Amino acid sequence: MSQVNRIAGSSKRINRNRTLTFSFNGKEYKGFEGDTVASALLANGVDVVGRSFKYSRPRGIITSDSQEPNAIFQIGSTQATTIPNPRATQTDLYQGLTASSTNGWPNVDFDLMGTVGKLGGYMMPPGFYYKTFMFPQSLWMSYEHLIRKGAGLGASPQQSDPDTYDKMHHHCDVMIVGGGPAGLAAALSAAQTGARVIISDEQNEFGGSLLCSTQPIDGQLPSQWVEKIVAQLSEMDNVMLLPRSTVFGYYDHNLVGINERRTDHLGEHQLQSTRQRVHKVRAKQVILATGAHERPLVYGNNDVPGCMLANAISTYINR
Repeated sequence: MSQVNRIAGSSKRINRNRTLTFSFNGKEYKGFEGDTVASALLANGVDVVGRSFKYSRPRGIITSDSQEPNAIFQIGSTQATTIPNPRATQTDLYQGLTASSTNGWPNVDFDLMGTVGKLGGYMMPPGFYYKTFMFPQSLWMSYEHLIRKGAGLGASPQQSDPDTYDKMHHHCDVMIVGGGPAGLAAALSAAQTGARVIISDEQNEFGGSLLCSTQPIDGQLPSQWVEKIVAQLSEMDNVMLLPRSTVFGYYDHNLVGINERRTDHLGEHQLQSTRQRVHKVRAKQVILATGAHERPLVYGNNDVPGCMLANAISTYINR
């Protein structure tokens, strides 16, 4: 299928010289190296990626970051390598990737539960609780199966995970969470004083909002400013850069937990390295530079496919 919505241009975030083939809900599509699954689906004109819980209303991609509520997929081609519920906005595209929606029967485009939602919606107003189905008790297992199926959660792997995982412990002077403009500037300032610095960002590259910005910084394009700062940090022995690394906890005494996705972007079951690594960092100082998330406007049918956050649209167009 052709990428009907792909914008012609020379974005440095994707490599148009390398085409990748992937499948979504049994159909084959094409994208480019540097795409996320979300950006590749949008480029291919895929609007409906899932269904809502309860009413099974069609759902499309809303955001471009880790707070995406709809594009939550099942990714993997085997029972050993399948991953339940990764967000398409956070999943890098790789050759042969296999993805599917976690709900919608018989498929997301035509979901019979949507008909039930339309007909029975008036019987399930806000405040309706599903423990109503506890009676008769003998039928609860049947109720539970249907309710869980409608919830849209992915399926757990049925075979042993073939990949390996490890952990590391670190001590540093400054731990910076977030690799956008504020985080990069803070990392450079701290590193130039001789402090030991660790900076992490959940995206596949540093830059944050600057990766989709067109406003110049110090007379340079935002992407050029980012490349310059990252290059400086990379050359410093007292700086550790952790892209594709999500900080999952900030605990007492400045203990920070980080999950680094080391080979998830390369494909299934990579033998040359551990798949993921947990970093446990004890820092003297912690800087939270996680940026902001746009709040959606409230209006009728703001949940249907085609409604997106303004920042997300800017990201997909410019990045």
